[in-house]
Amino acid sequence: MGEVSKKIIQNRLLASESRLRSVFLAAPVGIGVVVERVIKDANDRLCAMTGYSRDELIGKNARIFYPTDDDYNYVGSEKYRQIAEKGTGSVETRWLRKDGIIVDVLLSSTPIDPSDLSAGVTFTAMDITEHKRSEEALENERTRFKIITQNAPFGILLINKDGNFTYLNPKFTEIFGYDLSDVPDGKSWFKLAYPDPEYREEVLSAWVEDLKASEPGEKRPRIYEVVCKDGSRKIIHFIPVSLKTGENIIACEDITKKTMLENQLRQAQKMESIGRLAGGIAHDFNNMLQAIIGFAELAMVKIKKGSAHDEDLIQISQAAQRAADLTRQLLAFARKQPVSLRVLDLNKTVASMLDMLKRIIGEDIKLVWKQNVAPCQVKMDPAQIDQILANLLVNARDAIAGIGRVIIETGHVVFDESYCRVNPGFIPGEYALLEVSDTGSGMDKETVSQIFEPFFTTKEVGKGTGLGLAMIYGIVKQNNGVIKVISEPGRGTTFKIYLPWCQSQAETEDIIQEQTIPAGIETILVVEDETMLLEFVTTILEEQGYKVLATETPENALRMACEYNGPIHLLITDVVMPGMNGREVKDSIMPLYPEIKTLYMSGYTADIIALKGIMDEGTAFLQKPFTIDSLALKVREMLEG
Repeated sequence: MGEVSKKIIQNRLLASESRLRSVFLAAPVGIGVVVERVIKDANDRLCAMTGYSRDELIGKNARIFYPTDDDYNYVGSEKYRQIAEKGTGSVETRWLRKDGIIVDVLLSSTPIDPSDLSAGVTFTAMDITEHKRSEEALENERTRFKIITQNAPFGILLINKDGNFTYLNPKFTEIFGYDLSDVPDGKSWFKLAYPDPEYREEVLSAWVEDLKASEPGEKRPRIYEVVCKDGSRKIIHFIPVSLKTGENIIACEDITKKTMLENQLRQAQKMESIGRLAGGIAHDFNNMLQAIIGFAELAMVKIKKGSAHDEDLIQISQAAQRAADLTRQLLAFARKQPVSLRVLDLNKTVASMLDMLKRIIGEDIKLVWKQNVAPCQVKMDPAQIDQILANLLVNARDAIAGIGRVIIETGHVVFDESYCRVNPGFIPGEYALLEVSDTGSGMDKETVSQIFEPFFTTKEVGKGTGLGLAMIYGIVKQNNGVIKVISEPGRGTTFKIYLPWCQSQAETEDIIQEQTIPAGIETILVVEDETMLLEFVTTILEEQGYKVLATETPENALRMACEYNGPIHLLITDVVMPGMNGREVKDSIMPLYPEIKTLYMSGYTADIIALKGIMDEGTAFLQKPFTIDSLALKVREMLEG
């Protein structure tokens, strides 16, 4: 080879080395050469990564890069040597910068001469600290997401851009019973969760409208009834969120119990409002009825019996009495009906009524009586048990077409706190159960939700007032009880009435003896703001021989009591009057006549009745409208102590 050719080759080699050197120095990754673990060369990027200059690195042991001996020894280990010999693959290690900062490094090595490893290696180093931190942060986010979703108190569903379900958290499966194998995509979910085609179409169109909206973010919350895997139905609150990636997150909460509680609260508020209205109407209506019944009775006393006029008066009195019965039902619903409490055994009380109840339902309907083996003791007014059973059996009779059966059953149940938490209205404790079931036509859910409302009835016009069940509802609530209704069309109806259990001994029935109506000569102060009623009461009492001081206002009553020279034996006062109520009249007169007795009379008993309609012990009360005989007997009873 000539000198010219050698020169050309030499120049080319120099040019190639120059280019390689330029690449070496300007490479975006750190590059170095190590022979026998001594640094022989380093490019600019390697110097920038470590903080050392080239002069500070060349000639130094590679130990200068490593924060610990373990890190240094790993690079000299057999595993790393095998990687270097192959010239492929990379390992992660840690380097210590000159300023003391530890960085993560991705290190790759290649032998300079594969046949002679002692010739050294060329290595590349890439600072992956930020990348590694990002990966760790991402992994931490994944972990946090998993922890949050796994323990979330609501269901979470992830849907990808193709409509496939990619994740269901445990709460989702707990609520619905479905897992990813059951509902891998939207199509299978909608078919299972909404089996009714029309309802499914309605729900599906709403979801499509929400999730295909152009802007990401939270969409309109939706509430739907969903059929779960076990066939149960739940009311679910869904909140969809669209992500920028095109995926969707659906959060879902079971609000079945919450919805039920809200409906019960609204129903209770509505019933309470109706009750207040009913009580107010009964107050005014009873005053008018008292005048009608009272003066009709007076007229019948004065007119010879058997005349045409007498028959007319009887019709007036009977019509007024039927109206009075309606107002009593209204007061029972409003929980304003005065009651006389006594300890009863439901077994004995029901048994004593069986003959009457059989007559109510007729011969075609069989009455079955299943009494509890032990006494079922409650504390309430016996007349209220009569009212409950009579009304329930009338309803059962009307619901049965032809031959059927009515079952009356008593029992003893105990409700604990866990039961009461999931059954609103119940309070932990012992209860006596009074259950009435029939084989009648039954009712749908909508009808059941309305049956306790006053004047609601499913009977034909003229065949029902719609107050029977409202009255039962009022009686049960007045006695701190709970009433439940179970009914389906074609499957009959069951009423379950739970009344607080009473440990006291049941009282024996009093023997009612026939009584005469005695007269008297005592002095009675009568206070009644209704002029007609005042005249009626005054007339009756005067005809029986009493001396009567009558007035329409509490103020006049006090004045008359102060001015009267002589004893006043009895105060008869209305309860609700303008300016001062009956109790206040009594309290004002007592200092003048400490021995005076008081008889209250009213068609509305709110002011003299304690909590939930139970009269204070010792309070004497005459419910309007009353008859001449009942007034006379009550007055004599009071005066004789």
